[in-house]
Amino acid sequence: TWLIDPHWQLIPMSIAAFWYSHPDAALKTDGGSRHPRAQLALALLFLWASRLLHNYFRREGWNFGLGEDWRYADMRGAHGAAWWLTQFFAVSLAQHGMLVGLTLPLQAAMAAEGSALNGLDVVAFLICLGGICTGCVADNQLRRYMLTKDRPLILETGLWRYSRHPNHFGEQSWWIGLLLFGVAAKGQWWPICFGVLFNHPLDTFVTLPLIEQRMLRGPERAQLFREYQARTSLIVPLPRRSGSPKKAD
Repeated sequence: TWLIDPHWQLIPMSIAAFWYSHPDAALKTDGGSRHPRAQLALALLFLWASRLLHNYFRREGWNFGLGEDWRYADMRGAHGAAWWLTQFFAVSLAQHGMLVGLTLPLQAAMAAEGSALNGLDVVAFLICLGGICTGCVADNQLRRYMLTKDRPLILETGLWRYSRHPNHFGEQSWWIGLLLFGVAAKGQWWPICFGVLFNHPLDTFVTLPLIEQRMLRGPERAQLFREYQARTSLIVPLPRRSGSPKKAD
């Protein structure tokens, strides 16, 4: 299952390259060149993917295939001999289904027959770039924290002061921006919005609670994290709030 992390970059890069090189992407009136939207979407996607791949291999100490996401390690231990079946549905089938859904806008964004660049493309560009930058800053702040000797039990500086998961906010923003490129090209939301409608609630209401449950496992930081939860937004960076920490179960 270690391969699923780089798959989240390699598969979209491959799909983007396919649609960019597809005959339907060639402008008939300009010697087969590509629509400006296609060029912009491709450049942004390769920037996004390169940034995430770098972060993944940096996090893994530049080792290839040695690490495994802790969620899958937990599932492997919990499911025992049935893990081979669980990982087929929970990892291979579901994850690749999400990737195909999230990249649906690329076909529209790359098409030569798409509308001329418009205001929605500007919004899409800003959201995509903002998502990439937010994810980069959040991941770099997390890395510095992890490399700090005698670090505090909870990271709540930088972007992490205003969001408990700013890296996920950056990722979700990126995919929304990519969706908007497809909408700007065709003027239609469905079915290209399927990936965002499937992935984002799953990330927010399943993945993030799993991460927070893991943070609460250690008794030495459980109370501190509950206080952090009480005053800090889950995903969207917002001003800090006052409030009572959640009570332990």
